[in-house]
Amino acid sequence: MGSKKSKTVKKVTVINKVVKLTYLQTLAVSNNLANTKNLETESKKLSSKSKEGKSTLAKVGVALGSVGGLLGVGKKSKKTKVKTGGVKVIDQWLQPYFDKIRYAIGIRELSVSRYIFAETSELISTPYLSPKEIIKVHLLSDEYIPPQFDNNLAWIRYFIKPENSKEWIPISPLNGPTRFDDTGNIIPKILNFNLPKPTTAQLEDKFIYTDELVKIIRLRAVLSRPQGGENDSITPLLKSYKMVFTPRS
Repeated sequence: MGSKKSKTVKKVTVINKVVKLTYLQTLAVSNNLANTKNLETESKKLSSKSKEGKSTLAKVGVALGSVGGLLGVGKKSKKTKVKTGGVKVIDQWLQPYFDKIRYAIGIRELSVSRYIFAETSELISTPYLSPKEIIKVHLLSDEYIPPQFDNNLAWIRYFIKPENSKEWIPISPLNGPTRFDDTGNIIPKILNFNLPKPTTAQLEDKFIYTDELVKIIRLRAVLSRPQGGENDSITPLLKSYKMVFTPRS
């Protein structure tokens, strides 16, 4: 009758676990100020249940993420000597961590539109009063003309009228180019009221004679744009203007 031999059962348990490193630990590892190998530990003997078994070493894997580490414990089998497998770093990687708050914004009553300007519009100022008689007037203007407009044409025209007069007198800004009217005459830049015309008068000076002294003056600006195409949404701009009066001394 044969005898039954005893068997030694060997079991090895491998435990994998991802452990997050702290933010400071991650910075230290990324800048080579620390090494993840420092997280590894050696195996240690726990206990002995029998002399017949062979010792086994439990294998433990560690994966390191943007912050990570693993710890494993060996599982003992029947008739074996058991040791801890320690901690072994098997992989590591950098994983972005977004600590953000998402805001959802709702939009109601959304509309798409554009401006449409009239082909011609005008501005008439309030009356400007001088305490003394006005004998000279010139105009300074700050205007914007779209670049697609023909620069040879006057898209903003200016006129001046004494309060007791019915006629609007054309005038060009002193800081602007020389302009011509429809008949080819130069539009004056300086208006002279009730002054004798010298023989050396400039072409851009105009001399006007009125029945009453000129003390109140209004300004009129006429703005226009080209016709057709997409020009209905484009307009010249009169940003500011200044009328300079010269009183009689």
